[in-house]
This record gives sequence, structure tokens and C-alpha cells, in this order.
Amino acid sequence: MLSKTILYLLNATLLLLSSYAWSEDVLLKGDAVEVEDGDTLLVTFEDGVKRIQLIDIDAPEDKENPKFKVDQKRTGLDHDTLLSIGIIATNHLRKLLAGEESFRLHYQPDNLDRYGRIPGELKREDGSSLNRQMVMNGYAIAKPSESSSTAHSYHDLQQQARRDRKGLWGLLPQATQLWSGTTLSR
Repeated sequence: MLSKTILYLLNATLLLLSSYAWSEDVLLKGDAVEVEDGDTLLVTFEDGVKRIQLIDIDAPEDKENPKFKVDQKRTGLDHDTLLSIGIIATNHLRKLLAGEESFRLHYQPDNLDRYGRIPGELKREDGSSLNRQMVMNGYAIAKPSESSSTAHSYHDLQQQARRDRKGLWGLLPQATQLWSGTTLSR
């Protein structure tokens, strides 16, 4: 029994390490990071600007694009309401970036998503994750991992933000509920 447990832990550790083995970590000046929308950054590297998807989160769209149209059809929300929650989320991410001198970006440069973005996590100098902060503050939701059937660690943060009516959950609860596909608790 003990050897099975050790083998399981060893396999889990190797799997975790292998997922980070192809990742990169870079220190960025604050002015090298711009917000495209509530879950996407434009980061200036030596070889040009790259789009970084804040991994494990999803925020509403702040402009009309194919995903906006899918969300509008899926949720039944009117154009202006759906656009409003996207603009609010984007502005919150801008606020989180404001005044920071530098960030650390942990990213996967060779792993593009279907929109051509590079997945990554942006952290402040103190190590706090902006990905996590967006969910905790109620301006993004935990995005289910495509490679795992288990709930993401951000799910509990999302549930707490929803219960506490933080961010979008407090400002436009019905629209946020429809967009996120979750239910509001009383």
C-alpha cells in the first residue's frame, strides 16, 4: 500500500514538473504590459508584442468579435448589457496593473490557444497573481481546464466572490449569472 502511494505521488510530481518544464518565466517592466481585454494582455518582448491569455480565467468581451456574438446568443443578453460587463472587467484589470513597476510572467510560448494567444500567469513583485485577483474580485470566472475533469482551484474564489456580490456579481448580478452560466445564491 505504501509503495502505491509513493508511486502515485512520484507520478503526480513528475506530471506537474513536466507541465512547467516547457514554460518560461520573465521579469517585465510595468510599461511593457497593456490590457487588451479582461483576460488578455499585450506584452512587449524584444521580438515584438505578443497576446497573453490569462490562463485559467475567462472575462466577458469588451468589444464585438466572434466570441461576443456567441456569448450574446448563448446568454440572450442584449448587446449593450453584455458589452458593459466586458468593459467593466477590462477596466478593472487596467486598475490592477496601474502603478506597478514590474511584473513576473510565467507563460508557455509554444502553446497557442484557438485565438492565437499564449497562455500565461501575470504576478506582481510580491508574488500575487492577477489571474487569481480577477476571479477573487468578481471580474472573471474560473475557466475549466480542458485537460482535467477536476474543479480548478479558482472555483472556490469564484463562488466566494459570487456569494459576497463582488465586482460584476454585485454590479450586474443577473447579467453576470447569465454570462457565467452559474446561478446566484440567496
